[in-house]
Amino acid sequence: MGETMKSYVLNTGGTLGMVGKPLRPAKSAAELLEGINVPTGIELTLEDFPLREDSTNIMHGDRLKMGELMAGVYEDHDSFIFLHGTDSLAETCAFISMLFKLSLQKPLFVIGAQMSKDESGTDVPMQIANTLRVAGSFVRNDIVGVFNVCLGDVLDGARVRKRRDSDFSAFYTPGIHPVAQSWPHVFIQQGARRKDGVLAVQGLHLDSRFEQQVATLSVSADNPPYILLDMVKAGRIRGVILEGKGAGNIPDRLWEFGEDGSYSWIDAVQRATEKGIHVGILSPFEDGRVNLERYELGQKVKKAGAISLESLTPAMADVKFRQAIAMHPRHPARIQQFVSTNILGELLPGFEDER
Repeated sequence: MGETMKSYVLNTGGTLGMVGKPLRPAKSAAELLEGINVPTGIELTLEDFPLREDSTNIMHGDRLKMGELMAGVYEDHDSFIFLHGTDSLAETCAFISMLFKLSLQKPLFVIGAQMSKDESGTDVPMQIANTLRVAGSFVRNDIVGVFNVCLGDVLDGARVRKRRDSDFSAFYTPGIHPVAQSWPHVFIQQGARRKDGVLAVQGLHLDSRFEQQVATLSVSADNPPYILLDMVKAGRIRGVILEGKGAGNIPDRLWEFGEDGSYSWIDAVQRATEKGIHVGILSPFEDGRVNLERYELGQKVKKAGAISLESLTPAMADVKFRQAIAMHPRHPARIQQFVSTNILGELLPGFEDER
């Protein structure tokens, strides 16, 4: 890299660029960068995503288009920033992480704000200015990957989660520490992923295979299992994520359905997997790990054909499971192997020894 760093800024919508009552996306990238103290030596390329939405409306197909836009300018820029809404920022971080995987050998920052730029006391200028400072530091020190900048913390996009709606400190990464801190100077922690020369010369690759027909359900003994069976009968779903209890337990209490007999959530999982629908089990805890061997109810759902989503966050579990199904639509064992492989640090480090 020469003395000038080139950074590509894509404005996708979200609260930071909203106006009016009620708030709606309106401001362009140029308007959002107006008045921002851009560090010396950084040259910006500004682009507005064709569909600027409240991030609640963003779909994985939109995220693929964001990635394609970035790929089109990848060779000409040193760093990348997506201006984004906070409510689905974690999903975008997870999707882009799995879209590029290790082929991404430059830093990408997906950032949002809790207030719009026009509101008094807004966090928008600080969020953007901090991100530009971190981008310069990461480029100088060959730090690569997908990140979120939240106040003073630089967070790994593979595990980022939103935890608050009433605080500027909205994001964190459960189970792992920030990659860096951004004030008063940028401090990069040991273990941050650095550029790999071999991967860098091979260029950016997009793995755009993601199964669309996947749904997520929260399971309890009081939720009727026909919710899952109705999906099975409809014949459209290809994958279901069940947020269980504890280490991934799914209830086996029977429900009575008159002429339709009685069955439990475990029975519903069995019927789903027999129809070729992949069922993933997600932990309900922020830093939880699914262990389908520990409890009887876990063993039962595993025997019924369910797949452990390990220690993935909900956002990453959704994305990685969709990609695994698209890659191996008829091979549950390969799906499990893919989910259980730590590609980008999306799984918690360490392991349990229960003996």
